[in-house]
Amino acid sequence: MRQRRRLCYGRAMSLLRRLGLTATAPAPRNRLTAAVRERLSRLPPGRAEFLAAFAGLLVRVAFADQEVSARERTRLREVIAAHAGLGPRDSGMLADIVVAQATALTGIDYAALTAAFNDLATEEEKRGLVDCLYAVATADDAVSLVEDDEIRKVAKALLLSHAQFIAIRSRYKEQLDVIRALRRGRGDE
Repeated sequence: MRQRRRLCYGRAMSLLRRLGLTATAPAPRNRLTAAVRERLSRLPPGRAEFLAAFAGLLVRVAFADQEVSARERTRLREVIAAHAGLGPRDSGMLADIVVAQATALTGIDYAALTAAFNDLATEEEKRGLVDCLYAVATADDAVSLVEDDEIRKVAKALLLSHAQFIAIRSRYKEQLDVIRALRRGRGDE
């Protein structure tokens, strides 16, 4: 058990360094990075890692089409505020830093984020994350095929069953582009 905690802590520190959120990370390039690091430094390491992984995976879906729209940014802030236990200012800063990191040339190591989230989250939190991923994807009123595929990959990496994934996905069926295309093809719309 102790070895697993050390491994989780090591992943946490590595993940936070990649996002520029620890005191041992290189000097911040801008005030936003410094401000987010300062905000998250007050949290226990496990909680800060959880939030970084949660926000990073949200941006994975928002950036699946290689851009993050204004509506997606707004929805990211809302979802982070609602589910992270942070105030609006901190949630906004966390959303801004993960969007900046995802859209930068260096990007985000989503495999490391997923592994960290998988280690830290309960099954209920994993299902909640998948629901939040769909909430972010619907910010532009539709879930594109690429967004749906990214969410499916995250759910699979989080070891959720296909039935669990489908149960969550079915709540968003009216916004799925694949369903809309089928209906248009049949003349239902």
